[in-house]
This record gives sequence, C-alpha cells and structure tokens, in this order.
Amino acid sequence: MSQRSLAPEINETLTERWEPLYRSQLHYLVTWTTRGRRPVLKDQHVRALESLLHGLCEERGYTIDQIAAGADHVHVMLALRPTQSIASVVRELKGRTATTLLSDHPELRVWLRGNLVWDEAYTVETLSAARLERVRSRLRALHGVDDSLAQAS
Repeated sequence: MSQRSLAPEINETLTERWEPLYRSQLHYLVTWTTRGRRPVLKDQHVRALESLLHGLCEERGYTIDQIAAGADHVHVMLALRPTQSIASVVRELKGRTATTLLSDHPELRVWLRGNLVWDEAYTVETLSAARLERVRSRLRALHGVDDSLAQAS
C-alpha cells in the first residue's frame, strides 16, 4: 500500500481543528427595558448602544439583523446557531452594554438613581423565516430603523 503525499495547504487544512458547518440559524427578537421603564435613552445613548451591540456580536459570532431602541426599551433582532443559548446571549448583551454605558455616560447613573441600567426581565420571540420581513417592517415603522443596518450585518 502506498501513501500519497498531499499538497501542504491540503495537509494543513486536514490537520486543523474541525469546526462544524451550520446551515441553520434560529432567529429571535429580544426586547428589554430600562430600569423602571424610565425614558432615559437619548440619541447619543442609542448610537453608543448600537455600536456596542455590533462590536459584541461581531466578537462573539452572533448575527445581528436589526437594532431599534426607544427612550425606555431596546429591540434586538438576531440569529444564532443551534448550539448557542439565547439566555446566555441576552445576559452577555445586557451585562456588557450596561457596564459600558454607565462608564461612558455617567448621567445615566444619576437619571436611573443607581448602578443598574436594564430591568431584569426581557422578552424573547422566536421568528420563522416567513415572519422576518414583517418584524423588520414593524420595527422600522415604530422606530424608524436605518436600512443600512441590516445590510451591514
């Protein structure tokens, strides 16, 4: 039996750690509110929040479809692989954004009377592929979401 020698790039590919290829994603609409539903999120806070969420999701491999925020709540439409837990993702998104927002915008600490930005509760809605565009349209109608956001993800 003879052994064939493979090209170096093929040999390297075969010896690297194998990662599964996911063909499916689960889509969610997650909504959470500011503590006490106080209307404290101004335009600069919303812009900072969007930037934080995009950076965090890019770092962790989550796919953001849309972000829409009002003065007292945030909607994040995202897609996850089947191995990712929505509860863990939401905990990380809320925790990291709260910490950064409080350090970058100390006025939030005064307006919210403490060290908590977000309420503990959140809602998660699963989205079928057929409902994705309807939910995007609803978020645009409610919050005037920028269309370039969906294209950038």
